[in-house]
Amino acid sequence: MTRPKRIWLLATVIGLAFALRVAGLDFQSLWRDEVDAIRFATGSWDGLLDMFVAPGQNGPLYFLVLRPWLYLAGLSGFALRFFSVFFGTLAVPLSYRLCRRLFPMHRSLPLLAAILAATSPYLIWYSQEGKMYSLVVVLVLLSMDRYLAALHLGGWQRWVLYIASTSAAVYVHFLAALLIPAQMLIFLFVGADKRRIRWKAWLASLGLLVLPYLPLLRWQLPLALSPAETGYDFVPLHKMLLSLVANYSLGVGSGQWVWAASLSVILLPMAVWQWRRQRAHLASLGMLLSWLWVPVLGLFLLTLVRPMYTARYLIFVLPAYLALVAAGALAVAERSRVIAGLLIGAILCLNFLGLFRQSQTPLKADFRSATAYVASAKAPNDLLIFQIPYGRHSFDYYLARYQERVQPNNQQAVDARGRDGEYQLFMPLVAGGAKASYRWADGLYTNHGMDQGAAYAAMERLTAGSEIVWLIATEVEMWDARGLVQAWLEQNAKLLDEARFVGVSVYRYELRAGT
Repeated sequence: MTRPKRIWLLATVIGLAFALRVAGLDFQSLWRDEVDAIRFATGSWDGLLDMFVAPGQNGPLYFLVLRPWLYLAGLSGFALRFFSVFFGTLAVPLSYRLCRRLFPMHRSLPLLAAILAATSPYLIWYSQEGKMYSLVVVLVLLSMDRYLAALHLGGWQRWVLYIASTSAAVYVHFLAALLIPAQMLIFLFVGADKRRIRWKAWLASLGLLVLPYLPLLRWQLPLALSPAETGYDFVPLHKMLLSLVANYSLGVGSGQWVWAASLSVILLPMAVWQWRRQRAHLASLGMLLSWLWVPVLGLFLLTLVRPMYTARYLIFVLPAYLALVAAGALAVAERSRVIAGLLIGAILCLNFLGLFRQSQTPLKADFRSATAYVASAKAPNDLLIFQIPYGRHSFDYYLARYQERVQPNNQQAVDARGRDGEYQLFMPLVAGGAKASYRWADGLYTNHGMDQGAAYAAMERLTAGSEIVWLIATEVEMWDARGLVQAWLEQNAKLLDEARFVGVSVYRYELRAGT
């Protein structure tokens, strides 16, 4: 294929990637982490900057760069997620560029890797989510590209860009720090002559990487090494690997298709076997395997002390996985183009099947519909109980959207940003905005100690003076695994209405006289 044809094909793949990411962008309701992104990005400057050194905070740089975008584009779910679409699309040409650097003699391999990245259902899912995951993928791809360029070609500019992109990745998602030990191992796969020339610059770059990371390390290291309740269950290594393969091959919520992921797994060792006598190819494969395996094993070791595994935390190793699949397909093609074509076709079919499922199945907690349902029926004196309390963040966000739609002349709803440019209706009593336009209460935290008697007494105090009580329930097991809040309502109130949405259930109760 001539160079102009390759360029046009790559441009077509990038266009396809953008189309797949922007289509149905607002289909899923925003879930609580996405609403948090709006909260944090539009909060006070002091609070936003404090996140860079505050214990337990993740992604402060993402919220910082998101802030001006939301100011320009607005606070809609589409605007929030379009920010991720841009970086999710940018990941495709960066994957192409990195594979060209790793396999300069195989011009079809970068194109295949770009096609796999463009159609990856998992990468598309997180390119449509208002969180930092597509941005961290881009920063890690840039870090790897500049790192390899600096090792092979030298030049202080390349080292500076490597340090900057890697540091940025860590401040966008703190687990991106697991890339650094992977890159230390990658150094061993560079030729001995390059190691001899670059080792001083390499050591200096590692030292400079540590400096901007020290503010995070102050709280991350003690936190990571201290056993604690995290809300996550411990996941054994074999189940972690199965989860990663299923998600990275088939997309989110694809547990029933795990068997199909074997098509991708089959291709992973093929390149090693086919190119076992080609030192340059084996070195590139070793770099990709280091990038893939070291962060996975590093996170597993952390979870031995503090369980925190979920597949999206390791999304920055997905480009290495896709590059290895592309290399395996090319290795098979050297034996049989027909078999390789069938395998690639099957993988692309699974990609589009996963995309179709993600685009047609509501998978995130549907607070958009739940809020509209409650807002259309509640009376001013009704009491809304949020279980878990964090659900109120999403409710407030969509309540403002609902009021803008049904009450366009309501100045409080229209002027959502307020005089000082900060969002007022959202999280009003915590973020310093206007008073809430409804009566509400946080649900009880009954896990780890509160008995039934104490819970029931607290519910009596909580609902005193109310006739109608709404229970807005989501992820209840995190806060009230025994269901004591709803059990009290069932005993002391009459259920008037209920509605169930994806991830959210709404109940309307009338308290009995004398309660």
